[in-house]
Amino acid sequence: MRDQRAEEFARCAVVLAAELRETRRDGAVAADPEVEADPFAAPAPTGDDPFAPFMAGREGVFDQALSNGLAAIVASEWPGKEVDRKGRVLSASALLRVIEEHVPATDGIVCVPDEHPMPDIPQGDMDSLFQAPRLSSHTRIDVRTLQNGIEASQAARHGRGAGALQHRHIEALLALDGHRSLGVMGEEQQDRIQQIALAEDMASQKRAAEYLERIGEEEATRRAENVANPNAYHPKHNPDGHDLDTCPVCGHETFCVEGLDPVFGRAAYGQCLVCTYTRTPDTAEDEAFTEHLRSIMDDD
Repeated sequence: MRDQRAEEFARCAVVLAAELRETRRDGAVAADPEVEADPFAAPAPTGDDPFAPFMAGREGVFDQALSNGLAAIVASEWPGKEVDRKGRVLSASALLRVIEEHVPATDGIVCVPDEHPMPDIPQGDMDSLFQAPRLSSHTRIDVRTLQNGIEASQAARHGRGAGALQHRHIEALLALDGHRSLGVMGEEQQDRIQQIALAEDMASQKRAAEYLERIGEEEATRRAENVANPNAYHPKHNPDGHDLDTCPVCGHETFCVEGLDPVFGRAAYGQCLVCTYTRTPDTAEDEAFTEHLRSIMDDD
């Protein structure tokens, strides 16, 4: 079970990272509509707010992520130092000072050593195909940039003007996830993808059911009988094609399969040619994983 502070850090940090990727993508597309933007590409240096005007409350989310992340790190490294004499958790600025007191900064950077780094794997040792990767022996904390990010967020948080968060502030925040007390963003991101996929699938099913009600069962049957598969398999002209599948909403064999989930290759994604229900690759992957677990349990 993850620590509550790590949970809060992950929830907020993943939201900031996702919004940052969206603004990078939108900015690149606006600059050159012919080029698909790389959502993970390094941002161009800028002093402008990278979220404006898209994400409201970003300063508060940044502060919440930073406060919880730093509290988790300090509590792990120096237990008890994360709170004051009255037992209250220190502010993000005070937590940064605690870190600097224990590990002096060099050019504004603190490298907190990992007391339990992964051992080096001998060169040429290929006996196992599943060897653990070498983890970093330290966590890089950009104290100077994080402190600047705190100051940049204060105006908006306290009603004194607009926020001024920059890419570098968010990147310094996300780097905290490398500490052993955190390391939670990957799991949180996967949970977020699954939740979004589930919500999108439920919305698609609802729209399809409403559409079926409008056209009526007789019209739906007529359309199903006259459906032509636009992605039918052909050994020469369309080797990646598929037969029509049964739609889980209308029940007709009219689900046009665009592909199978990339992990297990057992759940189809695509769109029904009658009720218009759409299943995304993320939903297909989630369904395939559920089927995989069910098959394991049945075998037992």
